[in-house]
Amino acid sequence: MTANRWFIDSETGHLDDVLLCPPTYYDWIPSNDIAVLSLENGLKPEHHAVQKQFDEMVDCLRSAGVTCHFLTPQPGLPYQVYTRDSSQTTPFGTVVTSLFRHERKDEKAQIEAFYGAGEIWKTAGKGTAGGHVEGGDIHVIRPGLLAVGVTGTRTDTAGAREFTGWFDEAGWQTRMIRFSDHFLHLDVVFTMVAENLALVAPDALADADLDWFRDQGIRLLPVTYKEAMRDMACNVLALGDGRVVSPRHSTRVNAMLRAEGLTVLDPELDQFSQGGGSIHCMTMPLRRRSLLRG
Repeated sequence: MTANRWFIDSETGHLDDVLLCPPTYYDWIPSNDIAVLSLENGLKPEHHAVQKQFDEMVDCLRSAGVTCHFLTPQPGLPYQVYTRDSSQTTPFGTVVTSLFRHERKDEKAQIEAFYGAGEIWKTAGKGTAGGHVEGGDIHVIRPGLLAVGVTGTRTDTAGAREFTGWFDEAGWQTRMIRFSDHFLHLDVVFTMVAENLALVAPDALADADLDWFRDQGIRLLPVTYKEAMRDMACNVLALGDGRVVSPRHSTRVNAMLRAEGLTVLDPELDQFSQGGGSIHCMTMPLRRRSLLRG
């Protein structure tokens, strides 16, 4: 790595830059339980609505002062729009992750083209242990604190151990959070919304892990199973400064966030949630202001 334009040390610092991908080739495929249920119910994405909702999300981010950067969408990559998974910004440089699903592996080429070799700090899965780790499972909670979800599929123990090891070497406290792959990624059941405040689907995580979050001073706002899986209600994006982007259809959760004093921006995103993702999945923060700088 010869340059490091991008930096985050938390999930909640003021967001300046984000990586997105237009949904040109977006589709639902039966690769996760949410999309499977949508397809079994006879639903399918409406491509005009998909593009309209994506544009609304971009307008929402830009109205909040976020600079949007875009990958070039490629045919045959229906979930490239979920940029959260294919790379991870860190305080030390960019990590190219190791995607599990075969239909997503070719996303790596566009990620490497966007960053360039000089901006890539690490490439996951290249060690002797191999393994997979995806950005939806990685939570840089705050400076010095990292959680990585492990389902054994999209992120497995080897991949999580490699990723957390890089932070361990830097003196961070890290924890692997194990849960069922029914929930896809950690950001389906846990996401920070503000400093020391998170949404969580408590029935999806072990009591010991919930206690660990609380021991770190994180207050947990409960989300039901239906809200997490039907609405992707945990899958929100903190913008910093008491602002959060949350899908419009998550009405109860949005009311709960507003009751906490947060400003909620609520674009319509149901075309994406029914395919197994939402605003957190669709965004990779490239630059956040450090929480250590006030």
